[in-house]
Amino acid sequence: MRRTTICRSDRAILLALAALPLMWRVLPAQDTTQTAQPQDTTQAAAAFQGQVPASHTVSRGETLWSIAQMYFNDPLLWPEIYRLNTAVIEDPHWIYPGEVLNLSEMVTIAQGGDTVVARPDTTPAAADTVRAAPGDTVPAVVPLDTAMIDTIPSDTTAFVVEPPPPTVAESRETIFDRRRTNRQVVQDVLRAYTHQPYRPLRAGEFYAAGFLSEEERLPWGRVLGATATPAIHRLTERTSATTFQEIAVRPPRNASFHVGDSLLLARIDRGLEFGRWGDVVVPVGIARVTSIEAEQVLAEVVTQFERIHEGQLAMALEPFRNPGEVRPTPVEKGMTGQLLAQRDPHPIAGAQQYYFIDKGRRDGVSLGDVFEVFKPAQGYAGSASEEVRAVLMIVHTREKSATGLLLQIMNPALERGMPIRLIKKMPS
Repeated sequence: MRRTTICRSDRAILLALAALPLMWRVLPAQDTTQTAQPQDTTQAAAAFQGQVPASHTVSRGETLWSIAQMYFNDPLLWPEIYRLNTAVIEDPHWIYPGEVLNLSEMVTIAQGGDTVVARPDTTPAAADTVRAAPGDTVPAVVPLDTAMIDTIPSDTTAFVVEPPPPTVAESRETIFDRRRTNRQVVQDVLRAYTHQPYRPLRAGEFYAAGFLSEEERLPWGRVLGATATPAIHRLTERTSATTFQEIAVRPPRNASFHVGDSLLLARIDRGLEFGRWGDVVVPVGIARVTSIEAEQVLAEVVTQFERIHEGQLAMALEPFRNPGEVRPTPVEKGMTGQLLAQRDPHPIAGAQQYYFIDKGRRDGVSLGDVFEVFKPAQGYAGSASEEVRAVLMIVHTREKSATGLLLQIMNPALERGMPIRLIKKMPS
């Protein structure tokens, strides 16, 4: 319970005694902390009969201490009288005759409040007491273990109920728990990247792979170049375009383009001299038609694999059929074929390079199939056993051929004509 502490300093008492004659001349008032005998008034008589009035008019010689003793038989309840009359009493040490004090809520406290009775101490010598100095405004001896009456009113409708403080989420961590190391925190962050759903093939790998023309007459158009005028004079007439730039394309004679069509921009690298495999087509980018004109169409470059300039070829983009998130199934003694050639000639084979094989859609090859390139055993005394040199995944298929992306290299000596074998097959 909130209590008002009365000053016990000797200096404060001397100042109060010195100012008392001056204050008495100005306005008759009395120190409310002095224990004066209450006068026998009609209100006091009603209090003795158990009837506490709703208000009390201060008379000369009365104090808050004496009023609390008179009505409630407990002088230590004087702070509650002051709390209920702060609009009338400015200083709880001084009250003035004629002031009307409100006691209506104190009646509820005296009649319905819970009272706590202190256990009497049977050992007087061990009891802790506070001795008051001369001139103090409290009784000479006040036991410290005396229990006070609960001054919280039972009826709280007259008070403003403050909302409870916001609840704080409780942590289950204790002082005995070990804090997570920085390595564990990083592992948790990277776990979302290491456990990605499996995708055997992406659209970018399909369109960037390239293929063999297989001696087929494809409906090629011609790239006329970038339409933007360069800000700096160029030394060559060749223009190049990058992503989001506009290019002009002349459509083929027997075909037409429409706004929104996607075009594959490519270049012819070389022709294979052996067999009937035709030319090596290397994609350089993807463009989307934005405008149709009399002799040309305008398109915006949306994807770029290599440098795009005039003289290159353009044709309608082949649709990509996503195989989904399924995994290829291992097979034993799968189909066999031969390695044809690299898409981009390199003296030493490396991962993420493209190779052509002599098996295609008519042989049942589908996107996501996995082949291995191996060197068979020679079969004579002293020769080595079978050696697997590389593993590749099919990323583009044609009717008679397919393009594979090297996933693993065990031996970089991959030569034309080496045998290949299917080791994992995508579900059909």
